[in-house]
Amino acid sequence: GDDRKTRRFKPFHEEKWNQRLTELQHFRSQHGHALVPHTYKPNPQLARWVKRQRRQYKLLQCGKTSTMTADRVAILEDVGFVWDSHEASWRERVQELIAYRNGFGSCLVPRKYTDNPQLATWVKCQRRQYKLYCEGKPSGLNPSRIADLEAVGFCWEIHPDSPACTTAAAAAAAAASSPSPMHS
Repeated sequence: GDDRKTRRFKPFHEEKWNQRLTELQHFRSQHGHALVPHTYKPNPQLARWVKRQRRQYKLLQCGKTSTMTADRVAILEDVGFVWDSHEASWRERVQELIAYRNGFGSCLVPRKYTDNPQLATWVKCQRRQYKLYCEGKPSGLNPSRIADLEAVGFCWEIHPDSPACTTAAAAAAAAASSPSPMHS
C-alpha cells in the first residue's frame, strides 16, 4: 500500500501525541470531563497540548496546514474533547447561576458572594458585556446568550425591588420545576 498516507507523522511525534491522549483520558476518568484548565499545575504539558490541539483544529477548519486530521478529531471527540473552552466555561457559569437561582429564588448574585466568587464576577461581567452589546460595541454577548440568560431569569439592571427581576426569576424557576405538559 501507499506508506505516505499511513505514516503522515514521524514515529516520535505520533508517540508523543498518543502519550498526551492517554493523559487526557486519565484526566477525564479522574474529573468526569475532558476540559483541562489552561493552567493545569499537575500536568502543564497536557494543558499546552490541549491548547495546541484547539489551535490545530482551527487551522484545519480554515483549510490551512495543520497537524490535526479527521482521525484525530474523531479520537478526541470520543474522549469528550472541548474545542471551544470559552463556550464551555460560559455554559458552566450558566449552570451555576441556575443552581444559585434555585437556592435563593433569584439570579441576583451578591458582588461579594463568598461561596462562589467566580460566579459573582461572571454575573457582573455579563451586565457589563450587555451594556456594551446595547451600545453596539464589541461584546462577549450575542442574541443567543442574551436569550439563554433571560430564560433563566437573569436581570440586567440591579434594582432588587424591580418587579421585572423577581417576576422573571420566579417565572423561570417555575418553568424549570414544573413538569412539561407532554410528560403528564
